[in-house]
Amino acid sequence: MLRMTITQSSQLSRNLLTIAIASVLAGGAHAADSAKKNDRDADRLEAVQVTATLVPEDSAKIASPVVVVGPEKLHQADGTVIESLRGTPGAFVQQTTPGQAAVFIRGSKGSEILHLVDGFRLNSGIFRNAPNQYFALVDGQSLDRLELLRGPSAGLYGSDAMGGVVNMLTPNPLELDEHSMRHEVRFRADSAQSLRIGHYSGAGKGENFAAQVSATTINVGNREIGGGDERPFSSFESNSVNAKLAYDAHDFGRFTLNVQDTYQPLTYRHDELVPGYGQTTATSATATFEPQQRTFAQLAWENSLDNGLFQNIRAQVGKQAIRDDRRSRDTGAFSEAQEQNTDRMTGGSVLLSGSNEGGHRYSVGAEAYGEKVKAYRTNVDIRTGVGTTALARFPNGSVQESWALYAIDDWEINDSVDWVIAGRYSDFNLDIPRQGSLAGVKIDNSAFSGHTGISVAVADGTRLVANVGRGFRAPNIFDVGQFGNRPSNRFAIPNPNLKPETLVSVDVGVKHDGDAFDFEAYAFQSQYDDKIVTVFTGRNVGSRREVQNVNATEATLYGVEFGFNWTLAEAWWLDGSLNYTRGTEKLDGNEAPADRIAPLNASLDLNWQMDDQWRFNAGVLAAATQDRLSDRDLGDPRIDPNGTGGWARWDIGTVYALNDAVDLSFQVQNIGDKQYREHGSGIDAVGRNFVLGVDWRF
Repeated sequence: MLRMTITQSSQLSRNLLTIAIASVLAGGAHAADSAKKNDRDADRLEAVQVTATLVPEDSAKIASPVVVVGPEKLHQADGTVIESLRGTPGAFVQQTTPGQAAVFIRGSKGSEILHLVDGFRLNSGIFRNAPNQYFALVDGQSLDRLELLRGPSAGLYGSDAMGGVVNMLTPNPLELDEHSMRHEVRFRADSAQSLRIGHYSGAGKGENFAAQVSATTINVGNREIGGGDERPFSSFESNSVNAKLAYDAHDFGRFTLNVQDTYQPLTYRHDELVPGYGQTTATSATATFEPQQRTFAQLAWENSLDNGLFQNIRAQVGKQAIRDDRRSRDTGAFSEAQEQNTDRMTGGSVLLSGSNEGGHRYSVGAEAYGEKVKAYRTNVDIRTGVGTTALARFPNGSVQESWALYAIDDWEINDSVDWVIAGRYSDFNLDIPRQGSLAGVKIDNSAFSGHTGISVAVADGTRLVANVGRGFRAPNIFDVGQFGNRPSNRFAIPNPNLKPETLVSVDVGVKHDGDAFDFEAYAFQSQYDDKIVTVFTGRNVGSRREVQNVNATEATLYGVEFGFNWTLAEAWWLDGSLNYTRGTEKLDGNEAPADRIAPLNASLDLNWQMDDQWRFNAGVLAAATQDRLSDRDLGDPRIDPNGTGGWARWDIGTVYALNDAVDLSFQVQNIGDKQYREHGSGIDAVGRNFVLGVDWRF
């Protein structure tokens, strides 16, 4: 069954960790060769990727901008997986509350970015067109890599793939050596958040069968920000279990069963519970997610084909359930809303790939997804304990369905020129039932989308690249039918008349893949039409301002992205990034700054491999002041109306290889104890922080 109680999940996590520790103390007899340590596998610009082309290909040779974040950086992340995206070309992280965060790509956010886990959609019908918490319901400690594709990719992925695609991929145990086993125990602890991470993973492969299991438990206390102040309502807990079973049936292909489950039993909505900018009291007396949960099961099959057109087939079916339960009560009110919200998604896809002697690598595919939302709300009088049924956040029984056909051709015209063209037809259907006095809604949206890119070699290792694409985002259940209290002292009402928002984006750039120096630089411009935005209706519901989603905006976003890896000497290397985005929106004929645009930001990381045992690193992460604020920014208690101040955070760290099996790590983050806030975030960043880590492989 897909569903598992939180007690069972936590107990399983503890059991797996106990088994792992016992195995280590017993000195496992089947230990595989330890994985290569200190690999430079984070933020690689020339790594092999699959997201942009659907088949493995060197990202340095294609036109699309792709960064691969490898396991080292993923496993060093403090808490949730999104921490690994800080300092990545094209990405900016916003954190509404600890335990929940979102990534901005080229000014896009929320459901304007497609999130995938092992190729299956994480985006659901209740995804907000704004920062949301669902990214954190993926266990980053159990991932093999993360691929960040920037720019419109709707030619392959359809709705939501406007700003880009984030594809989170777990390891495949069939890649292990035959008759081998591999285990790892990982611990992390820090001082500024009382962070404790425990992780176990074990994998083994026989002649035809392979398996991998992992468990992660995360406990975080209240955060100390720069200057030493402790922020209340900033603790959280997360427990994850993952398993992958794989069977190589040879002529009948490879089969993989993938199961994942992540719980956050209690997460506070920090920015609702503490006064923000322009507030003397907090908006809410109660604002918690109890619990957040994602459960996922996937069956995948891959096989070779022996015909003249296609050489490979991949197919998958999967089921995902996202539980989004909440409690909320406005400050001074006696009525507490208790919500149970669940989105259950079932989906599947099939992909045929091939190549020919003319230099064409091509794929054609089809996919279908269906989901249903169950939502209930009870308002409980805290004085009497009496509850009454109320309108749910989402109309109960809402259904969202989609299907699509797509194709891509990657044509290597000659040794210098590579051209990619992709197209897709998508169909979306919404069926939202009547809720109270609000009429039911049925919407059918279909769209053609596509993109093309060209990469031209102009010198040894250097390519000029360009991409143009048309993307779209069909309104989902959240856009059309969400109802009730929203952050920033707002109350949302539904809109049955929404239509898809569209985007046309162009970028040009240069990529260089050299022996010692790799870099990519892009300039981009994106034009949104019929952009879905939240506007004030001019009415109030109690003390909250009434808002509604409408197709009311044209937006232009443009900017530059730069990332590099530079080997200074045999034992020294430098990584860095720089991102700048600027945007304007037109609403009712009036032009203003676009909403929640990240400031100019940059990172620089210097690494020194002193010998086989010691590695040192020093880095800086920085952002400039952002005082170009939209009207919505100015009314958001999370954002200083005078603008978010610029900041720079300095870190140092070391990794010591105690032996072939054990690595010890130590890091000092935010050495200067700088008090700062990432633009749009609901809480100040962590102050001076001492982080200890142990990685034990056997």
